[in-house]
Amino acid sequence: MLWLASAIVLAVGLMAVFAAALLPNGTSYGMMGMGMGWGAIFMIVPAVLLIFVLLVALSAITPSPAYVPGTFVPPPSAIETLNTRYARGELSREEYFRLRADLEGRST
Repeated sequence: MLWLASAIVLAVGLMAVFAAALLPNGTSYGMMGMGMGWGAIFMIVPAVLLIFVLLVALSAITPSPAYVPGTFVPPPSAIETLNTRYARGELSREEYFRLRADLEGRST
C-alpha cells in the first residue's frame, strides 16, 4: 500500500512541476494574476487532502500485525500439556498416570 501512496505523491509532484515549467512568464490569467499563487494553492490543497484521506483509509483497512484473521490457535488442553511434559521427561510414569487420572476425573 505504500507504493500506492508514493505513486500519488509522485503524480501530484509531477503535475506541479509541469504546471510551473509550462507557465509562460509575465502572463496573468483572470483578475487575480499569477503573483498571488492561487493556482498552485488550488492544485496542492486538494492533492494533499486526497493523499491524507487515502493514507487514513489504507491504514484503517490494513490489519494490524498483532492480529491476522484466521491465525488464532487455541491454547492446548490440560491433557495435551500433561502429555508434552511427560514426553519431555519432566514427569515420572507414576506422576503422569496420577495427574492424568485426576484430570479425567478418575480416582487412583
